Amino acid sequence: MLVSLEIKNFLLIKKISINFINGFNAFTGETGAGKSIIIEGLKLALGGKNQTNLNLKENEISSIKAVFEINNLIKKNLDELNLIIEDDYLIVERQINSNQKSKLLVNGEIKPLNNIKGILKNVIEFQENFEQQELFDNKYFLKFIDNIGGIKKDDLKSYFEKFKDSKNIYQAHLDNEKNINEKLEILKIKNNKIKILNPTKNEYEELLNKRNLNKNIQKYSDISNEIKKSISIYNSNDNLNLIEKNLYKLEDINQEYSHISQKFASLILDINELINDLENKFNSVDYDEINFEEIDEKIYQYQQLSKFFEVNPENLFSIKEEILIEIESLENFDKEKKNLFNKYTNDLNNYQKEALKISNLRKKESKKISENINKQLPIVNIEQGQIIFKFSEKDEKDYNSHGYDELDVLFRTNKNSDFSSIKKVASGGELSRLLLIIKSLSANNDKDLTLIFDEVDSGLSGKIASNVSEKIDNISKKNQVIAITHSPQVASKANKHWKIEKVIKNDEMTSEIFELNDESRVNEIASLISGAKITETAKKVASDLLQN
Repeated sequence: MLVSLEIKNFLLIKKISINFINGFNAFTGETGAGKSIIIEGLKLALGGKNQTNLNLKENEISSIKAVFEINNLIKKNLDELNLIIEDDYLIVERQINSNQKSKLLVNGEIKPLNNIKGILKNVIEFQENFEQQELFDNKYFLKFIDNIGGIKKDDLKSYFEKFKDSKNIYQAHLDNEKNINEKLEILKIKNNKIKILNPTKNEYEELLNKRNLNKNIQKYSDISNEIKKSISIYNSNDNLNLIEKNLYKLEDINQEYSHISQKFASLILDINELINDLENKFNSVDYDEINFEEIDEKIYQYQQLSKFFEVNPENLFSIKEEILIEIESLENFDKEKKNLFNKYTNDLNNYQKEALKISNLRKKESKKISENINKQLPIVNIEQGQIIFKFSEKDEKDYNSHGYDELDVLFRTNKNSDFSSIKKVASGGELSRLLLIIKSLSANNDKDLTLIFDEVDSGLSGKIASNVSEKIDNISKKNQVIAITHSPQVASKANKHWKIEKVIKNDEMTSEIFELNDESRVNEIASLISGAKITETAKKVASDLLQN
């Protein structure tokens, strides 16, 4: 909820500070006293456009600071934006300097406008004459019907995602059909190129090793010959075998030599095996048989082909299989096309079945809602008002996770007139009162909202004003309501009441705000009833309104 609002140097306001409560907060005052300035200031703090020249003095700053208690709605929005606020309160501040330059701060840090709007979306709503944009948005009514009817769309969203994915895959496959022959031709050329080289795993690395051998052939030959000479000396020298025989003799005399004798024998075996391996390796290499020019040529082919395929030379062998698989896939295009089409139509049917189920629930619920609204319209002085909901099915390209319903909301204020869009036929006051009915219907579903009503009771009196006040009061049971009003009936329902006055000091006019106690509240409501001259009768009526 909105905890407090502080405004400095904004139009007629020098400095005011308002502490709100959860429930019904009301503001009253004469026309032009500055009530709407408070609303304009709050809008500005929340990222609204500054459309007024504030006439600030040099180095003077206009500041509007709104403090919100961080409830579940705000927490959810912060999580979606990956923003972390450690405090229990969200502090949003707008500062505007004398050059009309402004900045937005969240808990003392400058933040972009979209962050402010993202944090407070679905948290605070402004309801003013001619500004009921929700009523012009049929998606709003669709959501409203779903909320009132408790219509769950989890399965529908799941079916839609499957349908969307399979449709995109199938469409991509169809798009490829146009170029299939050209792609096949290119792939076959690539396949022929790679078949000529016929790369195998580790072949490129082995070729590099052989080329490296060629560069160091003389050095290699000298070292290997030296090793061969040492092996020959070792083979002609029987010293190790002699040691082994004598160790066996010592073992017969003293068993303590048994372990040493066995290790020595094992060591001689290992040495002999290593020498055999070396001899075999040397004997296997015939430099005369290695064609080093051929090796250089093949390395060159690897490198050229790797540039063509844009892969590392050592990975060329894997390209072969990929090309063959793609060729096979394209050659079996029609078969794959049929499989993808079947999956797409199956997912589409599943989605349409669930969307039809949701649509039928909406139609049933919308009938109840329209009957309920139509009963309440005369209560708020729209005597012959009627609203109807017309459903049709969207084109498949417009299907979405909320269903396939296209909703038209039609309205009329005279039974002899034709139904038309709300925007065309309803006045500003009628829009406010229609929205008030809708908000009162959703009051049981809405929770923790802050709703601001700016003179929705304009021009109403008597029983109609009482009906409006009852609806606002009902909304405030589970939500915070801030209302600017000229109606004694509406003001009397408030849990907290302020009066805004124009004050002239030293030839300077300013707006000031006063929180009313029980006695001053009676006088203020009486003035709303009888005007500037408060009568005892008006005070009695005001007292009765407050008691009721």
